[in-house]
Amino acid sequence: MMSSTPENKDNAMVGFLKRRWLAIVLVVLLVIVAIQNGVADEKSTIFLLFWQVQWPTWVLVLVIFVVGGVVGWVFARNRAARRARR
Repeated sequence: MMSSTPENKDNAMVGFLKRRWLAIVLVVLLVIVAIQNGVADEKSTIFLLFWQVQWPTWVLVLVIFVVGGVVGWVFARNRAARRARR
């Protein structure tokens, strides 16, 4: 039976950071950009076929981040499903 020592917890944290460092950096950058654009209170115009939408820039940044996360999640699920079928 493996005991829960501080060394095991440190190794788990280091492993987590090694696997997720890029995601952590991107989230930090997202927060910085969203805060900076939220303070500036600028509007961004988005053209969607026949419509024109004006959003605060920080909302646009968050929407793009969420869409990218959903796309990445779908691709990861598809890859996992393909591996499971093999």
